[in-house]
Amino acid sequence: MHDIPLTVVFGAGAAGSTAALVLARARHRVLVVDDRTYRNRVVAEFHGFPTRDATAPARFLHDAHDELRRYGVEIVHGPVVDAVPSDTGARVVLTHGRTVEAAGVIVATGVRDELPPIAGLAERWGRSAFNCPFCDGWEHRDRPVVVIDAAPGADELAVLLGSWTRHVRTVRADDVSSLQGPGRSIERVVLHDGRTIPAAAVFVKAPVSPRSDLARRLGCVLDHDGYVLTDSQGRTSNRHVWAAGDVRRSPPQPHQVVLAAADGSTAAISLHKASVAGDLGTPCGMVEGLR
Repeated sequence: MHDIPLTVVFGAGAAGSTAALVLARARHRVLVVDDRTYRNRVVAEFHGFPTRDATAPARFLHDAHDELRRYGVEIVHGPVVDAVPSDTGARVVLTHGRTVEAAGVIVATGVRDELPPIAGLAERWGRSAFNCPFCDGWEHRDRPVVVIDAAPGADELAVLLGSWTRHVRTVRADDVSSLQGPGRSIERVVLHDGRTIPAAAVFVKAPVSPRSDLARRLGCVLDHDGYVLTDSQGRTSNRHVWAAGDVRRSPPQPHQVVLAAADGSTAAISLHKASVAGDLGTPCGMVEGLR
């Protein structure tokens, strides 16, 4: 088994876990590096994934990682110390000084939300404060919601929410003092001038950015916001590296678990086909031209 070239998957969320599963079933030797800093780690449940609707992310990941281990996938928990391109793929330094050589890499490290500094927002994030109406609009249908404008696109978000409820108010993030309600629920949005707005939930339009610079360290071409540029199959400008999930889906492209999983499968199949064809080291021409 150890004479089979190693594929390293960075990120063990929906995109990374799906990529690892597809590769393992194609008889690749797979190492998954999981630093456990998932975007949805504070979310009670995700939606829109058939057969897994209303599933807690922790349960989804537990089940996914159990499946991977049954196929012999190694999962290493902890941050990546270093990752650099090499002539034959990539050299990856893990915690405790372990170094591995990868013939192929899939970067599925996701994104992070840059929330405005509003009292009560962070602890309610994923519980009564959200960013995606397709993920959480149904649970707040016909109830009052407030859109907090902290980035371009808040007006469009408010219009979309009108499909779930007619009771939508938009306020600038700079005008909001705090969110209040029992526990992690919301009853009202308090403004700096003392006014309050009744709300069962808030939807925040805030900046979203890639949470890791691994793709950059591996020599991949990025856009001006740090998202990895790929072709439709996830292939990057580095001939050994693919990207999957939110890290390659710059706004306004949607970020959802089901889409990340599909991306992971697409990238894994593309990597496997390149391996079988003997051109794992062939760069993506479309992206290479952006150098």
